[in-house]
Amino acid sequence: MSEQKKNGVAAAVAAIGRNDPCPCGSGKRYKHCHGVMGATAATAWPAMPGPDALVARAMAAHQRGDLDAAEVDYRAALAAAPLHPHALHYLGVVLYQRDRLADALPLLERAVASIPGEPEFHNNLGLALAAADRTDEAIAAYRRALGLKPGHAVASNNLGLALQAANRLPAAIDAFRDALRHAPDFAQAHWNLGLALLAHGEFAEGWQEYEWRLAIPELGKARATYTGPRWDGSAPEGKTILLTSEQGLGDTLQFVRFARTLAARGARVLVQVPPPLVNLLATAAGVAGVCAADDPLPGYDAHLPLLSVAGALGVTAGTIPAAVPYLIPDPRFEAGIAAELARHDRALRIGLAWAGSRVHLNDRRRSCPLAAFTPLLEMPGVAWFSLQKDDGEDQIAGLPAARGLIQLDARRDFDRKAALVAALDLVISVDTSNAHLAGALARPLWLLLPFAPDWRWQQGGAQSAWYPTAQLFRQPRAGDWSAVIAEVQRSLAGWIANAQ
Repeated sequence: MSEQKKNGVAAAVAAIGRNDPCPCGSGKRYKHCHGVMGATAATAWPAMPGPDALVARAMAAHQRGDLDAAEVDYRAALAAAPLHPHALHYLGVVLYQRDRLADALPLLERAVASIPGEPEFHNNLGLALAAADRTDEAIAAYRRALGLKPGHAVASNNLGLALQAANRLPAAIDAFRDALRHAPDFAQAHWNLGLALLAHGEFAEGWQEYEWRLAIPELGKARATYTGPRWDGSAPEGKTILLTSEQGLGDTLQFVRFARTLAARGARVLVQVPPPLVNLLATAAGVAGVCAADDPLPGYDAHLPLLSVAGALGVTAGTIPAAVPYLIPDPRFEAGIAAELARHDRALRIGLAWAGSRVHLNDRRRSCPLAAFTPLLEMPGVAWFSLQKDDGEDQIAGLPAARGLIQLDARRDFDRKAALVAALDLVISVDTSNAHLAGALARPLWLLLPFAPDWRWQQGGAQSAWYPTAQLFRQPRAGDWSAVIAEVQRSLAGWIANAQ
C-alpha cells in the first residue's frame, strides 16, 4: 500500500469517529446508528432500509479490514440505489486502496458532487488524485476539505504531502505544522515535517522531527528492543557504541559513515546490519565490529539507531562528513572482476541500475523503466553492466536495446558487487542502494532523480553534499524521465569523445 494510503488515514472508514455524523445520512451520531449496528447480530439488519443496511454492513467490514466483504455490500447497495452517495464514496475508497484508480476516481468524484459539504469526501478524493499524480487537483481537494473543516489534521498532513510532491517545500512545511497544531501527537505528520525540513536544509529541527519515525508502526515499532541506555550525543570517548541499522540497505550504506566520526571522538563502534552487508561494512572506516541483525549482540555501553546518529551529532547541512571512500571492496574478488572487464577494455565500462525494490513506498516515482534508457544503450563505445538483482530484470528480455547488457554474477551480492563497482568507469543509477554503494566507494556516479526527490538529495543543484563523486540529474517535471535521459546522453557523449 502506498505512502499516502498509510499517511492519509482514510483507509477511510476507519477515520469515522464515534461522535461524528453517521455517513448513512440519518442525522444521528455514528455511535448511535451504524456504529451500533455494525456490532449487532445479523438479525438486526433486515429492520433497516435495504441500501443503508448494506452500506452499514459494508462499513463494518471495511473498518475491520475485510475489503472483499465491504466491496460486495457497497456494490449491492448501489445495485439497489445507484446514487447512494456513501456507497459510491466508500466503494471508491476500497478501489483506491486496491490501486484501481481508474475505477475509484469516478465514484469518488460523483460522491463529492452529491454531497459537496462533506469534508471527508474531499479528503479521500484528494488521496486518489495524488496517487494518480494529479497533484494540483489533489491540493485543491485537500484545501476544500480544510475549508469545510478547519483543523482537519489528516487533511493538512495530506496537503503537505501533495505540496511536497509538487516541490513546494515551504508550503508543505506550513501544512505539516498546521496538522500538528491540531493533533500534537500525530506521528506521521511529525515524520513528514522532518523529511520536509531536511529536504529544505533545516537540519537542526529536521533531525528532531525525524525521530518520530520510531513511533510509526511500519518504521519503528517493529524494530528490536535493545537493552541499556540509548546514546544521547554525550562524549563518546571510551564507550562501546552499538549502531543498529534500519530502513533500507541504501540508508545503512549512507549512514555508516558516521562510525568514523564517533571513532575519531574515542568511541569503539559496533554496527548491527542486514546480513548482505556484514562483510562489506566490516571495512567501513571507524567500524570495530559488525554483526548481522539476527546474530547474538556483542557487549556495548550504549546503542542508537543508525539513522539517529546524525541528529545526535548535531550534523548540519554544512558539516556532513563526506570523505570518500569509506568502504573498501574485498581484494579476493578483484582479480576475477578485472578479468571480466578486460574483455571490454576498448569501451567505457558503465554500471547501470534502473529499478529499486518494488516494496519501496515511492518506487513508482524513483525507478525508471529500462526502455527509457534505450538512447543510452544504443550509444557506441560503451559496455553496459547491469547492477540489478531481481528487481527490474524482467524488463531486459523484451527490450532489443538491452540485449548487450552484461549480467555478471557479481551483481548478486554486495561483496562481489562492491569489487565490480570499484572497477567500473562510471555508475548510472536511480535512487537505490547501488547509488549509495558507488558513492561510498568514491566512484563516478550519475544519479537520476525524480522531480520531488528523497530528502537527502535536497531540491536543486547537480552536486551532493553526501557524495563528492556524484553528479545529480533531476526531472524537470514529475515523471519526465525522457528529459533526464537526454541530459545524460549529452553528458555521456562528451565523456566518450574525451576518452577517444
